[in-house]
Amino acid sequence: MDNKILKSIFEEVDVMNVDSALLSEHSLSLVDEWIDTGSLALNAIISGSMFRGMPSGRVIGITGPSGCGKTLILTKLIGNFQKKSIDKWGIVFDSEMAFDANTATGLGADPTRIKHYPIESVQKLRNQIVKTLDKIIEHGQQGKFIIGIDSLGNLGGGKEIKDALADKDAADMGTRAKEIRSLLRVITYRAARAKTTVIFTNHIYSDPTAMYETIIKNQSGGEGPQYVASLVLQLGVCPEKHEEDDVQDVMLIGAKKYSGVTLHAITAKNRFIPQYLTTDLYLNFKTGLSKYGGLFNLAKSFGVIDGDKSYSLDGEKLGYYKEWRYNEEVWQRILPKLEKRIQEEWCFSVSDFNALKEEVKEATK
Repeated sequence: MDNKILKSIFEEVDVMNVDSALLSEHSLSLVDEWIDTGSLALNAIISGSMFRGMPSGRVIGITGPSGCGKTLILTKLIGNFQKKSIDKWGIVFDSEMAFDANTATGLGADPTRIKHYPIESVQKLRNQIVKTLDKIIEHGQQGKFIIGIDSLGNLGGGKEIKDALADKDAADMGTRAKEIRSLLRVITYRAARAKTTVIFTNHIYSDPTAMYETIIKNQSGGEGPQYVASLVLQLGVCPEKHEEDDVQDVMLIGAKKYSGVTLHAITAKNRFIPQYLTTDLYLNFKTGLSKYGGLFNLAKSFGVIDGDKSYSLDGEKLGYYKEWRYNEEVWQRILPKLEKRIQEEWCFSVSDFNALKEEVKEATK
């Protein structure tokens, strides 16, 4: 199309909307930074690459039942974000009083660069996050912060708090759900402009009125969190018994032979790669989230390793899984082949984005 026609069509709205851009270049919808989760398998089902992770500038939900590691994963994400640069900061809005300096330090985060805000209501949270994001943009500090909300499910609604103060017990009638939807709506655009990832944790529950059990569970606070978030990671949990011959699987004294938990993760929503991808993660009570947990099953599924009980890679025998489970050298041989298969399979239909980018540039010269 002629450049003069394009200019005439776009120029007035470009003045009205300073964030306008070609989608292939620097639009707000383009993710230019990722935050490592600490688990290669989790990175993969979220972003389509074991070496990416959580997207920057987006609203993200980590959901699951009590005790499944939601707060732990959020803390690890803040710590990994801080490790990118000395001027990276975390901000935590805490409704459960579950964040403390000792735990943060133990999980690799720097508590001297985490601002902690106790919070009790959805309305106060909305106002404080909006103010924070606007100030980040005003001072040109895009990409320097990550915000955590722990947890969305424990926040009170405005009516709920007023009724408690007035000694009333009237039903909420959906006002809290509307407030949560409003909160997430107003911060989505600002988070993208501030290049600030906002991660909320939330409780899930089964619907007792449903005719059939569903894999994706309902979240506390209505449907808003599911609809508005760019990514929702749902976790399930089961105890993991300690294997006596596994000397690297550290068990806590007094833990009655349970060394950790296996987390089953599913992407209940994903705007970056196809959703409903699953993997199992291993969380050891003593050492934390396993870097390689879940990759064994992925490597088998993609045909990167062959065998039943004893396995091989490119025809070379590896042996039983427990013999090379923690062998860094073996994993370094597996990872490039597995990464290639992941990127081939877990993507949308455009196969060569760079070629598309060049076509767009040529068409708009």
